[in-house]
Amino acid sequence: MNAPVDFRFSHIKAQGQLPSPRGVALQIIQLADKDETTTLQIARLISNDPVLAGRIIKVANLLIRREGRPIASIMEAVTVQGIKSVRQLALSLSLIDDFRSGVCPGFNYQMFWAHSICTGLAAQAIVAKIRVGVADEAFLLGLLSQIGRLTLATVFGQGYSQVLEQSASRDLAELESRTFGLDHNQITALMLSDWGMPKLFQDIALHIEHPETSGFPEGERNWRLLKLFQFSERLAAVCTMPDSERYRQIPSLMLLATHAGIETGTLIEIGDVVAHGLREWGSLLNIDVPDIPPFEEMLNSASINPELLGLDALQDVQGTSFKLRILLVEDDRTMRLLYTALLESSGHTVTTACNGLEALECVKASIPQLIISDWMMPEMDGIEFCRALRRNPAWNKIYVFIVTAQESTDRLIEAFEAGANDYLTKPINRKVLVARMRSAQRIIQMQEVQEEDRLQLRQFADELALSNQRLQTLAMTDVLTGLHNRRYGMDRLEQELALATRSGRLVCCMMVDIDHFKRVNDTFGHPSGDEALIFVAACLQGATRKQDLVCRVGGEEFMVICPDSDEKSGFAYAERLRQRVAAAPLTIVGRALHLTVSIGVTDNTGLSSVEAMLQQADTRLYAAKQAGRNRTIAG
Repeated sequence: MNAPVDFRFSHIKAQGQLPSPRGVALQIIQLADKDETTTLQIARLISNDPVLAGRIIKVANLLIRREGRPIASIMEAVTVQGIKSVRQLALSLSLIDDFRSGVCPGFNYQMFWAHSICTGLAAQAIVAKIRVGVADEAFLLGLLSQIGRLTLATVFGQGYSQVLEQSASRDLAELESRTFGLDHNQITALMLSDWGMPKLFQDIALHIEHPETSGFPEGERNWRLLKLFQFSERLAAVCTMPDSERYRQIPSLMLLATHAGIETGTLIEIGDVVAHGLREWGSLLNIDVPDIPPFEEMLNSASINPELLGLDALQDVQGTSFKLRILLVEDDRTMRLLYTALLESSGHTVTTACNGLEALECVKASIPQLIISDWMMPEMDGIEFCRALRRNPAWNKIYVFIVTAQESTDRLIEAFEAGANDYLTKPINRKVLVARMRSAQRIIQMQEVQEEDRLQLRQFADELALSNQRLQTLAMTDVLTGLHNRRYGMDRLEQELALATRSGRLVCCMMVDIDHFKRVNDTFGHPSGDEALIFVAACLQGATRKQDLVCRVGGEEFMVICPDSDEKSGFAYAERLRQRVAAAPLTIVGRALHLTVSIGVTDNTGLSSVEAMLQQADTRLYAAKQAGRNRTIAG
């Protein structure tokens, strides 16, 4: 954000005009912001508002949707969801209750909340399906991702109504920025910051309409999350449009889904989940929601035109006079329409088939120069089709692409050995497709030997996988001891603490330090010191349980992470480790040396961060050193 935007937001905030929670919801937020707050305190406070308590229980059941007995008490709802999620949920429900209508005549408050709920439901469904985050957190971010628009409607009223009228033919965010000094995306990000939401959530809200401005590296997790939220917002917009406009926007939605890696079957499933969930939420919150037809019906009525693809920008890249006869084998209708439009716009002649059996019949009728085939299809998949193709000598010169959602070495080797010449990964990057098409064109023109290409691509895949594996090992492993290193240990402790916090369980952390290690180095030399480190590492590793993690965090210091363990059991376990090290002699330069360790133990009781746990364990380790070494100290 920039200084003028921050200043403008601070001015609006100082006037007390921002949408904000009230009553019990405000008390919940204030209490949840305190580190020492317990789930019992939150549950008791929520119970003071029976209406809010009932809604939180109902919403918890909608979000969790677990099998068996539903959530029946506010204490259980808080425990299952966690204090942070309940805090954001109370905030959201309070805003919905307080802002069902307002002072802006051109702002449809009911439709705004329907759109927000749709966005949350879509984000929740996608994250749960693809497993790229926490589903209930995705719902809350989706629900609040356009809160800046409500803010502008609340603060500026009639002025914002005029902006909305002009936005029919102009960019809304640009109009907002010119008129008010900041736009709804900037306001949303700043409000999420005020409400204590993660920095990633703020960045997603800021760039949700234009992901290319985010600076996230394309293909990485944050970029993928941003694209998924952009798709969720677009899906919500389509769901809340009038019927006539909705059907016109379906092709654009389908295209955006393919760019987000969402195939038609998944899109139908997510769309129907959103439609059903919207009805439930509308009933729960007494909000007017639109009737949404079955998504399969809407998608079947759609067609993708080349103009939707931005193909003009690809012509210079494609730039070749050599046109191909292409057979496209793809069972997903949206992907088939997308590829066909893209390839035909470049001048190629395209025939389509829905599976391998249909494709073989097409090849018999007219031999193509190039085949692009999906991997997973009904009746005959891409690999079986490729094998059947190569069994006919007359078809050996056909250049074959296999399209896969997984890029593992084994799968690529399987495709190449079945007779494929190249591969593409989903979601398709159009520039990569064009580049590889040009490569295929050159190969077809020169009639190069396909076996040579297969061997080269196989070697490339093996070397790439091996290189990635080595880099991964180097990044996460301590070279001397073979244990995981500090970086891995910190990440793992962060994960275990987050899991323990969400599930109400404990995790124990030990800091282990070799006593008088400097004396070993000074007396016997650094090579002997390395032997001592390796020896202690082996002792610790040999005494751990399968679920525990031992890592070297620096010098002569080690860390042990014990999931599902409290401080008391951690102390007993640490004592066994200490005694194991002390009991085993290490022979150095012909002398038997008995090493000892000091250990500080803590669990996450009352501690909400990795830093707090490490500080407490370090403090107790220091106390063990001060008390004479070769001992364990817990709370």
